[in-house]
Amino acid sequence: MKVNIVARHFDISEKTRDYIQAEIDHRLEPVYDRTVNCKMIVEKVKNDYIAEVILNVPGETLTAKQTSDDLSKSVDLVVKKMRKQLTKHKNKWKRPVDPHKQFVESIDEE
Repeated sequence: MKVNIVARHFDISEKTRDYIQAEIDHRLEPVYDRTVNCKMIVEKVKNDYIAEVILNVPGETLTAKQTSDDLSKSVDLVVKKMRKQLTKHKNKWKRPVDPHKQFVESIDEE
C-alpha cells in the first residue's frame, strides 16, 4: 500500500520513511486489504513526536494519534492503535445478519 508520509516542523530521513512504510505494510495491510489510501503525519512539538495515521476504507475514515518522546515508539504505538481499529471495522462488516432470530426474539417478548 502506498503511504503518504508528511513531516511537520522537522526533516525526516529516508531510513525513517522506509521504516514507516514497512510498519504499515507488515502490520496493517494483512489485517484489511481494501484500504483506499493511507496518510502518516509525523510532527515534532518541543521534545515530543506526534504520529497520526489517517486511513480511508470503503465507507469510513479511521484516525489514530499517539504522542511519545521517541519517533519510532510513536509510530509503533499509532500502528498498534490503527490495527485494533481496523480489526474492529473488519469484524463489524463480517457479522452475520439473521432476521429470523430477531423475529423469534420479538415474539418471545410478547
